[in-house]
Amino acid sequence: MAEIRKSTAKKTGRSAATDTFPAHVLAFLDRLTDGAGKALLARINSQNADIEAIVREIASGAAVEELAKLARTGTDADGIAWVTQADYDYVGLPSEAADCDFRSGFDIYLRERLGKRADGFATIFEALDQHEAPFIIETGCLRVPRNWDGDGQSTFQFDWYARERRGRVITIDVNPQSIDSARRACSSVTSTILNDSVATLDALGAAGMGPAALIYLDSFDLDLDNPMPSAIHHSMELMAARRLLGPGTILCIDDFDVAPLGPGGKGLIVDRFFDTIRAEVLYSGYQKVWRISV
Repeated sequence: MAEIRKSTAKKTGRSAATDTFPAHVLAFLDRLTDGAGKALLARINSQNADIEAIVREIASGAAVEELAKLARTGTDADGIAWVTQADYDYVGLPSEAADCDFRSGFDIYLRERLGKRADGFATIFEALDQHEAPFIIETGCLRVPRNWDGDGQSTFQFDWYARERRGRVITIDVNPQSIDSARRACSSVTSTILNDSVATLDALGAAGMGPAALIYLDSFDLDLDNPMPSAIHHSMELMAARRLLGPGTILCIDDFDVAPLGPGGKGLIVDRFFDTIRAEVLYSGYQKVWRISV
């Protein structure tokens, strides 16, 4: 029978190893590929196999998505913990960080990871200390776990701070993958909304959710060759959030002073508006932070 299998493999162009693989391994691969385990093995055994492309294809496939959702929507003890507790390991922090108060954790673990955003976030949290039970609203949530220097893992920071101060966080994003990352990283203190940020900010204000202690705007990626669409979008967010502002509300826009553009970036229009109404500038750098006095 072994000789027959080898002969058949030669005639069909498949590797003999595909047919002789242990049944339980093929069953495992079938689960990851919706029944295409043998075909996957044949592709992997090919001399010209693009392993990275194959891995990405499997990761984005319907079978893996279904398995991931089954694992994450269970109601056993592990499933409940996943949606109620922050995951420090997921964002690349050591287990000891979970035992720290936020201020110590920021100084010991976060500041060194934040790079160009370190001083901006330090300013934000110092200003937030004046608010009891802070209500934090963010547009554009944590996208890629452990990407501290790239995007600051802001949602996780706000979640940690709000847990300690008996506050709450709402983060808004149109990308379901980003929302999934934020949910995995954060505790139940943080609520995620998969929707357009402008429409959602307006709805939150209409529902009487304000005033917010902090509004952090970082939803529309900055195009260095064409920064105006992002600047316009963030000015629309500010207008939509008008009913969420109150005396002492802190507002921050990310990607403000970005080389080679210089000051402006995502906050170009908002900055001009706040300058006109003489809003208090708390910090200006890669991020810009204001405090509202109206």
